[in-house]
Amino acid sequence: MNRLSPDSVPNGPLTTRQQMAIVEILSSRSLEEARKRVKAAKGTFYGWLKDPNFQEELSRQKQALVRQVVNRLRFGIGQATEKLLALLENERPSVQLRSAQTILDYGFRAVEFEDIEGRLSAIEVKLR
Repeated sequence: MNRLSPDSVPNGPLTTRQQMAIVEILSSRSLEEARKRVKAAKGTFYGWLKDPNFQEELSRQKQALVRQVVNRLRFGIGQATEKLLALLENERPSVQLRSAQTILDYGFRAVEFEDIEGRLSAIEVKLR
């Protein structure tokens, strides 16, 4: 009788070690570092990376992590903007100039992004 190890559940839910591997992949500098932290054999670990269930869960968790990071950055944008605006009043002209340049650079980028986003939305509407 062919028995499956706890690390090889085909087409089913992920094992605890696979779930740990996903956490390590998302927090390690490399796949090899993640593999070593999970203490998985190379063949096992890289086999998980080819498994559709594993890929799907890894992708889902990556997206969740990115959403968390983006939300944190959104919070910081307001604070950074306030800081740049305050630096416009700095006594040193070089600080004032750099702050003004930064505000203008990002302001132009934001306007450009909104323009591109609007045009893309219009194209998508036409294609429907």
